[in-house]
Amino acid sequence: MYDIEKNEQVPQEINNLYKSNNPLRFWWFVIKRSLDFKTRSPRKEFWMFYLGNIIVFAILLILITLFLYALKVANYKELIAVYSTFVMIWRIVLLLPTLSLQTRRFHDANKSGWLTVLFFACNFFLGFVSSMFENLSNKNENFTILTLIVIVCIAVDIWLFIILGFVKGSSGSNKYGPNPLG
Repeated sequence: MYDIEKNEQVPQEINNLYKSNNPLRFWWFVIKRSLDFKTRSPRKEFWMFYLGNIIVFAILLILITLFLYALKVANYKELIAVYSTFVMIWRIVLLLPTLSLQTRRFHDANKSGWLTVLFFACNFFLGFVSSMFENLSNKNENFTILTLIVIVCIAVDIWLFIILGFVKGSSGSNKYGPNPLG
């Protein structure tokens, strides 16, 4: 954790980054900080990372599509398999950078980084349950319980997303470090 007694300063490289509006620079910066679960990240880093993520994902998807076109792959099931595999690999590769960024955003709002686990668990649960709803009828008592749990998870996700994306970080230093915006 940050020691206020040391009066640590934000490195100049980070100050220069936050003056930038290049989402790809932010994307790469977050990737490089994948193991940093102790400091802070402002809202701009959060939003620019996701914008950069969309750009990189789209470029890779276009390249994969061109490659499949060159190979003359036209079978619908093969295309779905390739795209699904790509999305799964993409999500696994970005899991650690995303979790570390979310933790740093919670820290910037002077909240515990453990909220990241709650956010991840709710999202995982919602994805898991969505596949179970197909097999349940609405007259089943399990359906009612699952529906209530889904509503709670959605409410928790919305609350945590508001903190991540819209709540301004604490001004000045907090127990997680200096204000990254200086």
